Amino acid sequence: MIQLVAPFPPPLDRLHRWAEGDAVVAVDGRLIEDMLDLYYYMPEGERTMLTIRRGDGSELLVAVPPTALDQVTQAFAPMEFKTCACNCVFCFIDQNPKGMRAPIYVKDEDYRFSFLYGNYITLTSLGRKGLKRILEQKMSPLFVSVHATDTDVRTRLLGIKRRIDVLPILRELVDGGIDVHTQIVLCPGLNDGAILDRSIRELLALHPGVGSLAIVPVGLTAHREGLTPLEPVTPAIARAVIAQVSAWQERARAEAGETFVHLSDEFYLLAGHPFPDAAVYDDFPQVDNGIGLTVHLRETWRDALADLRERGRAPSRPLTILTGRIGAQGFARELLPLFAAAGAPPVEVVAVENRFHGATVTVAGLLSGGDVRRALLALPPEPRRTVLLPPRMFNANDVTLDDLDLAAIGAGSPHELHVPPEDGLVDFWAALE
Repeated sequence: MIQLVAPFPPPLDRLHRWAEGDAVVAVDGRLIEDMLDLYYYMPEGERTMLTIRRGDGSELLVAVPPTALDQVTQAFAPMEFKTCACNCVFCFIDQNPKGMRAPIYVKDEDYRFSFLYGNYITLTSLGRKGLKRILEQKMSPLFVSVHATDTDVRTRLLGIKRRIDVLPILRELVDGGIDVHTQIVLCPGLNDGAILDRSIRELLALHPGVGSLAIVPVGLTAHREGLTPLEPVTPAIARAVIAQVSAWQERARAEAGETFVHLSDEFYLLAGHPFPDAAVYDDFPQVDNGIGLTVHLRETWRDALADLRERGRAPSRPLTILTGRIGAQGFARELLPLFAAAGAPPVEVVAVENRFHGATVTVAGLLSGGDVRRALLALPPEPRRTVLLPPRMFNANDVTLDDLDLAAIGAGSPHELHVPPEDGLVDFWAALE
């Protein structure tokens, strides 16, 4: 059932006069749960029959052309995601400071949003009905938080009572033609070592249906009062994990023709270890998860700089970039040398201290507007700078974790502030007057 929250747009409003409480419950006689059902059951004929249930329980049929469904959906309430019943020992949401906007504390566990937006899910709340729908409607790819294939270890990590073996569920998905990308949040002493070897081995056995495995270090904030004690990934642990995973990468390339298992950038930066070549990342299937982001940007920006030089449109302005501490390390190691070699104007990178979550949180996407504003106001007023901020620190509504927009961050600063597109930074830079 899909709730209507606004009238049908013209000229479709002549077909149905919206009233509060109206909902679309079926399309051509098929019961629907959400907009995905609506599109899945979209007919190829000349008209679609929508069953609309009024607030008083009565129903009526409205015939609309299938080509008008995009307009019809403008009147629908947005899909509400299903929440997570797990109590993961490493859950980052539980480590947020108090006083943030309510949606930040909501944990989602919705296969539809995994399909639509790449959100990670545990599959613990899927059930047979959800699994059947995924297979029937070919919701592919999905993104699954595995953390460990050992059921006892995974049960402990997820903080659940019911033992759920994830491997049979994954096997049923891939046998049904669903592509799956997986993730492990590495918690030293819990799912590393032999447990990690087992997880990689058993997930690799499901390749190519399981297309990739990302390993990211556990994130620990300064707000862990009353939570399970966890150890951070240290430089020594990062070096050991790189060596362990490198052996699996070689095996995967020999057996499957792909690297398959990838480490997030933090491991290489923590360990002071060189990044793999771009080809090792298998076309970067999990770059949005921070897997190979530094290498991806290095290659993308190098190509863009070369293209602009050929066209005589190279950047001309010096830049100041504010980013997280780990991002600043990536710039220093891989990206600033790239700019210098290309003859680009000087680029100053400022590592912003994360006071909002604590100094152990170093990624750009978890910077607060207040911390960035503090670093911005600490810059000397002269000369006037062109300052770039990471787009990952803003949500879809262009506000930060602490509800600041770009104007609020820059208020009172003499510097010019921008949020460039990540991949398109070089073109954005060159277009600055």
